[in-house]
Amino acid sequence: MNSDAAGGRRRRILVIDPVGTDRWVESDSAYVRSRARAGTVIDFVPLEEGPLSLESAADEAGAVPGVVRRALELGPGHDGILVNCFLDPGVLALRELCGVPVVGAGEGGFTFAALLADRFSVLAVAENLVPRHRRQARLLGLEDRLASVESINVPVLALETDPPATVQAAAAAARRAVERHGAGAVVLGCTGLARLAEAVGERCGVPVVEPLAAALKLLETHIDLGLGTSRAGLYRRPEVAKVTGWGLPPAEGGRAGDGPPGGGPPRGGPAGGEVPSRCAKCS
Repeated sequence: MNSDAAGGRRRRILVIDPVGTDRWVESDSAYVRSRARAGTVIDFVPLEEGPLSLESAADEAGAVPGVVRRALELGPGHDGILVNCFLDPGVLALRELCGVPVVGAGEGGFTFAALLADRFSVLAVAENLVPRHRRQARLLGLEDRLASVESINVPVLALETDPPATVQAAAAAARRAVERHGAGAVVLGCTGLARLAEAVGERCGVPVVEPLAAALKLLETHIDLGLGTSRAGLYRRPEVAKVTGWGLPPAEGGRAGDGPPGGGPPRGGPAGGEVPSRCAKCS
């Protein structure tokens, strides 16, 4: 961990956008920086190739290899990694591989909602994601707290085409959750809704959790507390050498997460600054 992070002075976070396009780099990186604490440096990077949006299991499967590659290539020198997608693609793998805290936007959204209300609802962008978000709640141990999952039926790539219409659809779904299912808070089920969160909240009368900002705050706190990922149980370090094609050897002691020999970012590095060649290790 950055020695200054715990003192609230400086922490460096790599945000991985798990899509094969730079369409949202400028707007999303500016948004994340606007929500970051003083002293937090944000490096924001999309995948070199992958799905244009994540709205299915196939999209998620197509994104995970790129997420892992980005983390292994660019993670060294960062104090934490944030995955910018509510489906949390590759988050569990990154916790195994990387020696720094890793948080997904979905986890951030669910966690904050559970702290704000006894029961909460999630707004999905599509009907097929309703059962997917229920599964996320179950895996996080929050299934009993989930009041409902409501679809707004606006594809990810169309969320910002007509912002007023998107806000109207999201607000209507949020009101259904409150009035029909007793939700005390609502989680936006896509980080593409981030810049519309305030407008949705004004129209539904309960707290609206924007998952990207929530995940950022969890990660900043995680870093400041100096807590590393436990290696007992689920997140035991794997052997990178067992997977062909990554082109990265295991780190010292046969463990992954310390980056490529010689350090430094590869082609298409993150927006934000040069990346040091050394990765902090958790104990």
